Amino acid sequence: MKEVRCRYCGFTCYKYGKTRAGTQRWKCRECGNVFTLPINRDAKDFSMFLDWLFSKDTQKDMTGEGRNFRRKTAKFWDIWAMPPKIEELRETVYVDGIYLARKACILIRCDEHHVLGWYLCRYERAFAWEALMSRIAEPRIVVSDGGPGF
Repeated sequence: MKEVRCRYCGFTCYKYGKTRAGTQRWKCRECGNVFTLPINRDAKDFSMFLDWLFSKDTQKDMTGEGRNFRRKTAKFWDIWAMPPKIEELRETVYVDGIYLARKACILIRCDEHHVLGWYLCRYERAFAWEALMSRIAEPRIVVSDGGPGF
């Protein structure tokens, strides 16, 4: 187990009994402060979020109609995966924009086999397409639907 350090002064601590609830108590060798370590459940909650995300279940079917699940996993909805930087040359790249609710647009680029990247924007504009294309090596051919902005 890693060494427990005091949250107030940073020196090492030793076990100092348990609380009434059974949680381990620690005491600092230097400043004498007594404290307990908080339990970090983020990894467990993130795993639960991913399990639900890739399943066919709905939140309404969960215990308590998913209220507890939504409370525990609300922070993970703000995570937006970044596309990788593609440095190998592609012959042909296909690009398109998909409009979602609330004036959100996702610009997508792909080749014959894989999605190469995406970019979230409000509208299909030239600067948004530039941001999308800047993360890949310049292709020989770009195929688009002829929509605005490209």
